[in-house]
Amino acid sequence: MKQLLYEFLVLCGSKGKRVKQSIIFGFFDGMFEAMPFCAVFYLFYHLEQLYWDSDSLTLLDAGIVSLIFLVGVIGRWIMKFCIYRFQSAASYEAIADARLGVGDRLKQAPMGFFNSESIGNTVTTLTDDMHYIEQNAANILEKTVNGCINVFVMTLGVFIFDWRLGIIFLLGAILSLAIISSMQKAGLSVAATAKKSQNAANGKVVEYLQGLSIYKLFPGSREQSVNVEKVFDDLRDASFNMEKTFIRKNMTYTLIIRLACGIITIFTALLAFGGKMGIAKAAVLLIATFVLYQPLENLGNISAMVRMMEVSLKRIENMKKMPIMVGDDLIPRRYDICFKHVSFRYEQNQSDVIQDVSLYIPEKEMTAIVGPSGCGKTTLTRLMARFWDVRSGSVTIGGIDVRRIQPEQLYSYFSIVFQNVFLFHDTIENNIKFGNPTATHEEVITAAKKACCHDFIEALPEGYETVVKENGSNLSGGEKQRISIARAILKDAPIILLDEATSSVDPENEWMLQQAIQELTSGKTVVMIAHKIKTIMNAGQIIVMDDGKVHGTGTHEQLLKSDEIYRTFWEARKTASQWKI
Repeated sequence: MKQLLYEFLVLCGSKGKRVKQSIIFGFFDGMFEAMPFCAVFYLFYHLEQLYWDSDSLTLLDAGIVSLIFLVGVIGRWIMKFCIYRFQSAASYEAIADARLGVGDRLKQAPMGFFNSESIGNTVTTLTDDMHYIEQNAANILEKTVNGCINVFVMTLGVFIFDWRLGIIFLLGAILSLAIISSMQKAGLSVAATAKKSQNAANGKVVEYLQGLSIYKLFPGSREQSVNVEKVFDDLRDASFNMEKTFIRKNMTYTLIIRLACGIITIFTALLAFGGKMGIAKAAVLLIATFVLYQPLENLGNISAMVRMMEVSLKRIENMKKMPIMVGDDLIPRRYDICFKHVSFRYEQNQSDVIQDVSLYIPEKEMTAIVGPSGCGKTTLTRLMARFWDVRSGSVTIGGIDVRRIQPEQLYSYFSIVFQNVFLFHDTIENNIKFGNPTATHEEVITAAKKACCHDFIEALPEGYETVVKENGSNLSGGEKQRISIARAILKDAPIILLDEATSSVDPENEWMLQQAIQELTSGKTVVMIAHKIKTIMNAGQIIVMDDGKVHGTGTHEQLLKSDEIYRTFWEARKTASQWKI
């Protein structure tokens, strides 16, 4: 429990002082909880005296009893309010900060992090783990921290009333805490297994939804469906195993509490009947017996929740410690790009996908990168924007190593148009304004016109306020591509990366995209991955890649004479362009 409290305080950061304050309120809560028993003792003491003296119970005594009881009830209500107010506020605010903090770190994390971490793991941490802490932290902490305080206060109270019964109560409490400790040790591994199964289930759900069309179309999808079923079977078994681990110990622990209560009740009655304990003390202890072990019983009932909270806190903390890219506030004076003996691999145990590459991309010119599939073209462009850090060598912009530039500042120098366009579930205008959130509506329209998408947007029922459905399903591929180009135009970055931006569109859309690209790339440093003949011919420089290496560099005419791979590539494209139906 100490470790749990420490990890939660770490998560809360500066807000952890509220949790510490709530512990103080918990101590007073325990004292106020004892006050109704003091009132009962006072009442029965005077009733006992009434047997010997008819004037011993007065109206003042009744008022004192009522006042003690009332102060106890109201005081405890106030303390409970303060406990939940401080702990709940700390929980919600800490998780809100954690979500924002993890979101910021994800933006700064190298893309390699997303290769090593499954989508299911990231989704589980950002949703399930944080939601679990948000919803249950206050309740768990109240029952653990404040429950232990209450047990301490009650132990003192019982010893004050009768040391013999105090020993019985203490023995029962020690045995109960020992079983709770055993439950939590046993629960740590099963809780971690259950969380691991939950990760796998979330990842499989994401994969299933993304590949739903494939599941429908191909007979082999039955085997994948079996894999999905297995993941959920594993989750069911892990959850069942967690319950099974706790239930036997929980029954033993409950039995000990009930036996201790029974022994205290019988022993109190024997002492009272034997004349060794007053009626007032006996009455209070008999009443208190029903609530003495309640805090301990609560601790036992939430043992599984405590372990799940511990696992979730560790996962959130690990996510907050993910590696990030850092840099300084450096501004290049020019925007040429230079690779010097760059080598790169995605995983440590893999071979290099970029091998000792050195090349120069001049400022404000178009450079085309060509080569067979899998030769490293896309990886090369991603290294320019520092999606990953190189294994050796350096990539510089304007003579400054990209690793020295603060990542968000570095990204501001790039506009990237991917082959697969991603649009947000938002209005078309807001999707375009993502390139420049401060842009006016008129500037959005100007960018849309340059990207040749203003006319089709205006023809939509809601115009620029039309909401793009998930993954842009209510737009064609060419329309989505032109909106992404409008977004890039509005950003007005000095370096443009185009990754097969026109490879999968029809001829009419391709012509419009070519017009849009011309608007986008005017006066910029342009790096284009393309297979189109006209695009390649117009490039000021062409880089030929093969198997992660630069095979040749030059203009179209130079490469036709000097580079066999490019010549073969050119002939194939030229032949394909002459095909007719």
